[in-house]
Amino acid sequence: MPLPHFELSSSQYRLLAEAVLAPVPDPATSEAAQQECLARGLDPDDVRADVPELLLLGLVVRERHALSLTPLGTAAHYRKAHEEAERRLAAVAQLAEEAAHMSPRLARAVRRLAQGSLSLGEALAEVDGD
Repeated sequence: MPLPHFELSSSQYRLLAEAVLAPVPDPATSEAAQQECLARGLDPDDVRADVPELLLLGLVVRERHALSLTPLGTAAHYRKAHEEAERRLAAVAQLAEEAAHMSPRLARAVRRLAQGSLSLGEALAEVDGD
């Protein structure tokens, strides 16, 4: 079954990223839970605002005063992480193309490393001219 596409806010994706590491205390339950959210870099007010939609979408569940990811939530988190990595890799490849006139050997090595046709060691050796 294909993974549905979700348009979530940055705070919702941040909550998913924290919940993939460990359940996030529900800040609606206690002051201690709010403090733990803050310690994890989450705004308790954002968490309270984001949870209803994430529950409705089936991305998180409430279990014993904590928010945990569902398998769908985990998949949504990792898809977002994968998409961000692809964007960064594309930017690196574009930078290599733009810099090709300054250092053709480096540009070629970076491009081939980004494509997966070279290991890091091989790319470094290519840049060194070995």
